[in-house]
Amino acid sequence: MRWLRQQSAAGTVPALFLHIQKTAGTSLVNMARRYYGDNVISHGDYCTVAPDALKKFGFISGHFGYAFARPLMQGRYSFTFLRDPIERVLSFYYFCRFRERIRYDIYQLARDHELPEFLEICMTDPFLKMQVWNNQVWQLAYGYTQPDTRKLDDFSPEELLALAKAHLLEFSHVGFTETFAADADIICKALKFPRRHPKEPILMENVTPQRPVYSDQPAGVRKMLVSLTELDRELCDHARAIQAAKQGGKWWQW
Repeated sequence: MRWLRQQSAAGTVPALFLHIQKTAGTSLVNMARRYYGDNVISHGDYCTVAPDALKKFGFISGHFGYAFARPLMQGRYSFTFLRDPIERVLSFYYFCRFRERIRYDIYQLARDHELPEFLEICMTDPFLKMQVWNNQVWQLAYGYTQPDTRKLDDFSPEELLALAKAHLLEFSHVGFTETFAADADIICKALKFPRRHPKEPILMENVTPQRPVYSDQPAGVRKMLVSLTELDRELCDHARAIQAAKQGGKWWQW
């Protein structure tokens, strides 16, 4: 979907951020608050606001899926971020495990179980499954909505992947956690934010310090992680190929 290109000041460009959990998006949301002020909705707030009322917000962000986002994308600069799928699952697990405040059942589940048991339990529950099994494909194919109308198991894996690939093309920009600073610069430029000095770092927020990575896991857990993220890995490869083709094989730079 095309967004309206016009001369605008920072905080006035209508924007939508489909924020897939643990893809570094909180940093951008907090950056947006500097310029949009109270005209921002983020994370799970969308569940408390009627869809029609959401349209009045200048910057709409949340852990919603494509089906929820699509009616709100028209006339907005829209973007999302993808991440190495295995590291996203690991980041999600350790984020939940080390929360000081138990706001959700999945936090307690992560506290009570080591990684392999946590993943096995998630795969037996439809709601938990969609948070770890190819979550990026799920969010871009259909994803979390309010109210929920279709479930993950209503789709075949092939259908989910095809939908996610097609929907990627509707976003103004698709970034990657692994190239966050470069992608954030592109997004900030489109939103008319002041240009960042090349030596000024962009702080990554909500990062779990010193967590184990894929190579630290036992062989059995690594095999499980690979199995849970097959579609996500194909989607990320597809998105990188699209990005490289647009930029002649190079990352965009000012």
